[in-house]
Formats: sequence, structure tokens, C-alpha cells
Amino acid sequence: MKNLKIIFTICFCVAATSLYAQSRHYNSQTLGMGGGGTAYIDGYHSNFLNPANLMLKKAKRPSTSLGIFGGLGVNVGGSLVNLGVYDDYFTKGLTLEGQVREDMLNDWFGAGVNNTRDLAVNLDIVPLGFSKRGRKSALSFATRVRVIEDFTINRGFAELAFYGLDSDQFGSAVPVNFNNTTISYAEVSIAYAREIPLPLQGLVESLPFINGVKLYAGVAPKYIVGVQASELDFTSTLQVEPVGPTTAGGITQNFDYSLYAFGELSDQLANYATARQSNPDAKFDDFVDYSGSDSGTLGSGFGMDLGVTAEIDVSLPVLGILGKRQVLRLAMSATDLGSVKFDKSPTRVTANGEITFDGDAGDDTFEDYLDNFSDSLQNDVYGDFTSVEEGARKYELPGMYNFGAALTLGKLTTTLDYGFGFNSTGANTRRSSLTLGTEYRLLGFIPLRFGTRLGGYSSTVYSAGFGVDLKFIEFSFAAQSASNSGELGSSVAAAWSGLLIRF
Repeated sequence: MKNLKIIFTICFCVAATSLYAQSRHYNSQTLGMGGGGTAYIDGYHSNFLNPANLMLKKAKRPSTSLGIFGGLGVNVGGSLVNLGVYDDYFTKGLTLEGQVREDMLNDWFGAGVNNTRDLAVNLDIVPLGFSKRGRKSALSFATRVRVIEDFTINRGFAELAFYGLDSDQFGSAVPVNFNNTTISYAEVSIAYAREIPLPLQGLVESLPFINGVKLYAGVAPKYIVGVQASELDFTSTLQVEPVGPTTAGGITQNFDYSLYAFGELSDQLANYATARQSNPDAKFDDFVDYSGSDSGTLGSGFGMDLGVTAEIDVSLPVLGILGKRQVLRLAMSATDLGSVKFDKSPTRVTANGEITFDGDAGDDTFEDYLDNFSDSLQNDVYGDFTSVEEGARKYELPGMYNFGAALTLGKLTTTLDYGFGFNSTGANTRRSSLTLGTEYRLLGFIPLRFGTRLGGYSSTVYSAGFGVDLKFIEFSFAAQSASNSGELGSSVAAAWSGLLIRF
């Protein structure tokens, strides 16, 4: 719709030049096992989850790994994704009108018109990764493209979507609001890990069922390149006057919006706002045509990932039937410590006003009337904004604390993870989560993975994965979804290992 072009320009430009990211780093191994992996994931992926795990030596795996397009993970989640509502109202042949429509909105948003629901759509891509493990230390290099997008709407926005411009529903002013934040950046991470002396090692190894203990620590500093960012906040009230015997009806919207932009798009918006001061007939299309050529030059920052892992060679005779190799790993990590600052031409665009649409087209044809009205919205109403230079905007990375355990008994591995975020960036949440997972290596090289996550940013989810994991190469997939989303919403995720070569 032409009259929404100004409001959504940033969203469209960012979506066209970048991908979505995910707050917690997943790959096909961890996602298939529920999404944990603090004590299990190894190789260059450990840069982003627990760099101490660079020292892990898994059975029959060479010490060097190289990933070319070395992993992908995508996640969609939040309270706006309510599979329970979808199943109850969209799959049973119901007609969404009358009380059925009202019940659907009540189940989805609650009764309050200002109640909000949110959606996070994220993706991680690891274009390149390399790791080398030595006898006492290990090094790794990895790059990751990450974008975090949040979208929130209120119930009034949903009513507009499902009722349309119904004068019975909007006979009095109804709040219709939404906001969107998008942050995209690339990371260059260099990790170092080593084995560290264990205090009282002899005493620990004298305990029953313990044959040996190794302790590893790792650190992964990273440089962050800001690709693109935007913040949009739109609030309004909408009222619809019915058509009557003596009136053609009408629509009134009072609105107030602000958006932050950077770089080329920021300059174009500022130039348009300046041009309108001397020429009220200036056209938005003549000034704003974002090309995305400045992506990757808009900001920078630094971050860090830290981790510690204890690897215990255990002997559990009662479980010997599962395999001779019995290893327990205990780990903890702090990930995504840091921030990224966007500082190239930061600008805040603001506008407020009232839109009045009269159904009386006068002497014009209705089609000409709509075209003129649309042009007026774009250039004279929504486009009548002011542009103000702002200071740099700093965004915290979606940091998390992670604690995990993994027990490997021959071909069978089980994992337990506990984690919580210390901010609410993207799909990150301070609400803690518990992850349970298992992997069985059928014939030794076909991993079958299953897991679940309780808590976190959605309802309980279940995951599964499989693939081929040979000594020198890995190719595997995983997927995750909620069976019943409820009020907390759903989470749907998928991951692919990329081309991973070991030598």
C-alpha cells in the first residue's frame, strides 16, 4: 500500500540487505538436542557458546576442523505465534465473524485493547570457521552474521486486520499501535583455550568411579561490524464513522511515530525533510531510494565469550553395556558480553498529525480520489516529518549465562542445560530455561538427536535432528517446535551444519 511506504521503508530496506539472527547460538547438534550444548558443542561453534570446549577430544575426530558456510540456524518465536489459537480457529473450517472472531482475539490477545503480543524472527549464519586443537591448548577463528528483529502489535492492530474498517468495531477511537526494532551485525571471533591445572587433582581422582579429570578454560574476544539497524515506534487511534442517509462516512486517525535511521537512509530522509521546508510539493520518492550500499559501515563494537569445562573420565560398571568410553562433562559460560554502537549519521525522524478521510469524492471519480488521497498521505501527512540529528545508538548483545552437563556412554550422550539472559534483546529473556537432550549414534556415524526445552521465551518446545557424521565430514539437520503454544507463544527453529570438514 503506497500510503504506508514511509513508515515501512526502513523495515523493507533492512530485510532486503540482511538476514535474521538468533539470540542463542544454535547449530544442528545443539538444536537437535533441545538447544543446549554448553558442555557438548566443540570445534569453532564453541566460540559462541563455550570456548573452553575447543579442547574437547571426541572419539575418532581429527584435531582440525574447517567449515565453509559452516552452519545456519533460524528461529521464529514469541507470544504472537500462538499455535493453539491457530489450531482452534484456523484449521476447523470456522468463519471468523461475530462471537467466533471475538473469542479468537480474546484467546490470542486477552480482552484489553492495549494488550500486546510480540514476534522475534532471527537467524545465525557462520560463513567461515576453523579450529585447531593441540595437546595442551587450542585456537579457533569463526565469523558469524547475526540479525535480531522484534515486532510488537497491540490488540487494536489485530482488530484492524480481522475486522477491517468496521464502524461498529471502531465507532469510538481505538488504539492501533506497533513497533519494530532490527539490529544486524557481523562478528569476527578468535578463541583460545587451554588445559589448566586442577587443584587437588590426585584427591579428586581417588574418588570412586573417577579415572581422571581435566579442566579447560577458554576466551573468545570478537570484533563486531554494524550492518544495519532501525527502530520504529508507531502509535495511533482510529475511528470510523458509518455511512448514513445523509453522510458518506469517514475515517479519522490520530498518529504519532518516530524512527531511528543511520547512514545512507538517514541522509536521504534528512534531505527530504529539508526540501519540504522550502518546497511543500517535494515528493518522497524523489529523495528516498535506499540502496543498501553502506551496509557494514554503520557502526562497530566489541564482545566476548567465556567458558570453563571439566571433563571427567568416569567408570560406571552398571552402565558398561552402553560402551566402554564413559565421560562426564560439566561446564559454564557467559556469552555475548559486549555491545555494538551505530554512529554513522544517526537520525531520528518524527511526525504526528491527524488523517481524515471523507467518503464524499466530490467531482472526482472514486479511483482518482483514492489516488490523490494516497499521494497526500505519503507526502503531506505521514511524510510531513522532521529529521533531527541524534547521538550514536548503542545496543547490548543478547548476553546469557549458561550451565550444562553432558554424559557420554559409548554411542549414547545425554545433556542437561540451564540458562538465562541478562537482557531482553531479541528472543533473549531473563526467564530461565531448562534443556534436556540425547544423541544416539546409530552404526557409529548416523546421529539421532532428540530434546526439549522448558521455559525461556516461549512455551515448551521439542526438537529432533539427524544426519551423517563421519570422521572427516559432517552433514546434519535439526528442527524444533512447540506442540502447544498457549499464552507464552511458540518457537519454531531449524539448523543445518553446513559443510564441515575435519582433518
